[in-house]
Amino acid sequence: MIDLPGFAKSPSPKAKLSPTHYADLLHFVKPYFSNKPISVVGHSMGGAVTLRYAQRYPADINQIALIDAAGILQRTAFVKHSATDRIPVNPDAMPNALLTYAVGLQDFSNNLIEKMLRLPDPTSLLGKSEIAWGTTLQSYPNINAALSLAEEDFSSAIFEQTKPVFILWGNKDLVAPPRTGQLLAANLAASELTIIAEAGHVPMASHPKYVSTWLISSLNSKPKPLAQPTIETIVTKQNYNCDHSSGETLRGQYARITLTECTGVLLYGVVADELITIDSVIEIQNSIFISKQTSMTIKNSVVMMTGSTVEGSVYLDKARIDFAGVRLAKEIPFKVSTRSRMVLSVSRAGDNRYLHSDLQLENTAY
Repeated sequence: MIDLPGFAKSPSPKAKLSPTHYADLLHFVKPYFSNKPISVVGHSMGGAVTLRYAQRYPADINQIALIDAAGILQRTAFVKHSATDRIPVNPDAMPNALLTYAVGLQDFSNNLIEKMLRLPDPTSLLGKSEIAWGTTLQSYPNINAALSLAEEDFSSAIFEQTKPVFILWGNKDLVAPPRTGQLLAANLAASELTIIAEAGHVPMASHPKYVSTWLISSLNSKPKPLAQPTIETIVTKQNYNCDHSSGETLRGQYARITLTECTGVLLYGVVADELITIDSVIEIQNSIFISKQTSMTIKNSVVMMTGSTVEGSVYLDKARIDFAGVRLAKEIPFKVSTRSRMVLSVSRAGDNRYLHSDLQLENTAY
C-alpha cells in the first residue's frame, strides 16, 4: 500500500496526476518490493490506475482486484448518474404514473445536465501542456487527479486485458455507478463481479469483514465469468410487442421486440434478432441483438445499454442513447437520420475501433 503523489504524505508534483502516469510510477516502484508478478488491488481512482497498470505492464501483474472503480464511464454518463441519483427503471411496486415520472428524470436531455455539460471545460486549455497542467493544479491534487481521470479513455485497458480480474461493487454507490461493474464484468476476459446490496462507494468501511473475506477468497481462486446469454437456434422465437405500458422486464429469446410508448422497460439477458423502440425509455443489460442487417431501430426514444453485443446496424432517428461497454460488430454501426445524441463509454466497433465520446449527429453514418 503506497501513497500516490499528491495524496496522504506524498507531496504534489508539478505534473498531471493521470492514471497512466500513476501506472508508470507503480512500475518504477514495484522492483523495490518484489521481483515476481504481484496481485494489485485498486479502489475508486485506484481501480482505474490498476486497470491501466495491468495493461501497460502485464509482466508485473499476476491478477487484479477492482473495488468500485471510478472514472471508467464517459464524462456525460457519469454526470447523468450523479445529477439524477439514478432511479431504478424497473421497481417492483410503483404506480405507472410515478414510474413514468421517475424514469423521465433519467433522460439525459434534462436542463440541469445540459447546463452542467455546457460549462467551460478546464481540460481543453490545460491539456495542451502537461507543464501548464501540473503548475496550475499543483496545490489542488484532488482536482488534478479528478480532471485527469475524467478525460482518460479506458477502452483499450478493458478490451485488451488478459489478467484475471475480481470485481467488487456497492449497489448503492453514488460515485461510481454499479453499471460500471457490469460493463467491466461483461468485457474483461477473465473476470468475476460480486455486488454488496447495502454498500456504497467505500465497502471496506461499511462492510470490512465481507470485503476481507471476499479479497482473500478471490485472490486464491479463479474468476467465475458472468453468465452470457446463449443463442439456441432450435428454439422457436416469438415476437414481442409492448404498447403504452410501464415497468416490463424481458428475458429470453425473441425474433423481434417492438416497444411503442413504453416506459421503464428492462431487457436483461435477452437474445433477439431485432429491437424497435418508438417513443420509449428503456434499459438493456447483458443482451445480444443478432441480426446482421439492422439490429436496432431507435426512434424518439431514450435507450441505456450496458455490457451487451450488437451484430448489425443501429438506426437512430431523434434518439438519445447511452451505451457503455457495448460491442458493436460493424466498423461503422450507426446510421443517423434526424439529429440524435450519442453518449458512448468504453465501447468497441469492429475489431479495434474504440468509442468513448458524447456526440450529436444527424444525416450521417458513424
